Amino acid sequence: MAATDIIIDCDPGIDDALALALAVASPELRLLAVTCVAGNRPVETTRLNARGLLNLFGASTVPVYAGAAAPLNGTEARVNLVHGEDGLGGVEVDRSGLLSDIHGADALSDTLLGDGGTDLTIVAIGPLTNLARAELRRPGILARARAILIMGGAVNHPGNVTPFGEFNFWADPQAAEVVARSGARLGIFPLDVTSQAAMTPAWLRQLAGWPSKSAQALSAMLRVYGALDPLLHDPCPVAYLIDPTLFDGEAGDLQVEWRLTAEEGRCHFRRETSDTTVFFTTNQEKLLGVIAARLATLP
Repeated sequence: MAATDIIIDCDPGIDDALALALAVASPELRLLAVTCVAGNRPVETTRLNARGLLNLFGASTVPVYAGAAAPLNGTEARVNLVHGEDGLGGVEVDRSGLLSDIHGADALSDTLLGDGGTDLTIVAIGPLTNLARAELRRPGILARARAILIMGGAVNHPGNVTPFGEFNFWADPQAAEVVARSGARLGIFPLDVTSQAAMTPAWLRQLAGWPSKSAQALSAMLRVYGALDPLLHDPCPVAYLIDPTLFDGEAGDLQVEWRLTAEEGRCHFRRETSDTTVFFTTNQEKLLGVIAARLATLP
C-alpha cells in the first residue's frame, strides 16, 4: 500500500515534537513538508524548532516553512510557556539547515493545487491561522485535501486555557471557524479525546531507557512537559493515520465561537450526517504501544 502524503502544520512545542517523531518513524506516512505557526512560541522559534527536530529524527531533507506570526484579526499572538522559553524544555537540537522563504499558507496552497494535491492529508496541531489564510485567499482550496486532521477544541470537556477554550482554537478562534466552515473533510481531536492519551510512568521509563539520540532528547523534553501536562495531545491525529481503530468518533457539525467574548474558542457540536468527524474516545494502552513502537525505530 502506498504511503499517505502528509503536511504537518504545527507550533513546536514538545507534544508537537512527539507528533513529528511519530510521522517520521511511520512507513505508512510520507512527510512532504512542515509548516509552522505562532502558538506554543512565536513563529520565529517554532520554525527553528521544527528544523531542529526533523534534523534530530533523521529527516533533514523535509522542508520547513514559516507561516503566520499572529492570528487573523491582527492582534498580538497568544503564546504560552508550558514548553519552556525555547519551546523544547531547554533541550538543545541542531537547528541549522534549509528554511524556505515561502509563507506556510502559500506552501499549503501550492501543494493542494499541484499534482497529487487531492491525495494530501494535512495534520494541523497548532492554531489554524495558516489553513484559514489559505482558505480565505482561495475559497474552497481546503476541500481539495484528502482529509484535514486537527488537534483542537473542547466539546464536552473543559478548556485548558479558559473554562471553554482549548489553546489551539482559543489562540485564533476566527481561523478555527473558517476551517470548520470550509467544506473540507475534517477529523477533529478535541480535549475530550486527548485527555485520555495520558503518558504513564512505565511508558516514560521505557522511552528513557532507549539509547538513541532521539529517544534521549524526547525523554528530556517530557521530563519538563510531563510535569505540567502528561497528555499526548498532538500525536493523536498522526496515530489515527497509522491505525484508525485507535479512536472512535461521531459525525456532525462543529461551530467555533470566534467573537471576542469570554467564550472565545468554545465548540458547539451537533450530531448529523457530515464530512466532519469529532473523535471522543481512544484506547490509551494501544495508543501508547503504537507510539512507543514507532519511536523505538528513530536514530
